[in-house]
Amino acid sequence: MKNLGVLWVLLALAVVVLAAGIPYWRLPYAEINRGHFAVLPGAAFLGFLTLILVVAEVARVKLIAVTMLLAVPLIDIVSIAKDTAADPTSHNLWPFELVIAALSGAVVVLPAVGIGLAVRWAMARIKV
Repeated sequence: MKNLGVLWVLLALAVVVLAAGIPYWRLPYAEINRGHFAVLPGAAFLGFLTLILVVAEVARVKLIAVTMLLAVPLIDIVSIAKDTAADPTSHNLWPFELVIAALSGAVVVLPAVGIGLAVRWAMARIKV
């Protein structure tokens, strides 16, 4: 299974980007910062898939973590491209947006990786 691990991780990344991105991309830019909860299921899905990938040991933990950390910035990059195509002045501070997106993704992915490692450790201890 580890031979196909990279493909599983990339497939999970694509699924998360689409599952979390489509509701986010449908929101008008002016309404994104008003506390929309349309992105919460996508964030939960990102954490869940990260946890499953780590527990199933489909690839190295570092590869899983780095790849899944790219999900939220990728969603934001598509949003920036879409919005600036309609209005070039809509994302004047896009570098800061990307940093905030990366931090937001880290808030979901890093605890999921930690929990996944703890579950793997506990499962290894139970088997002994």
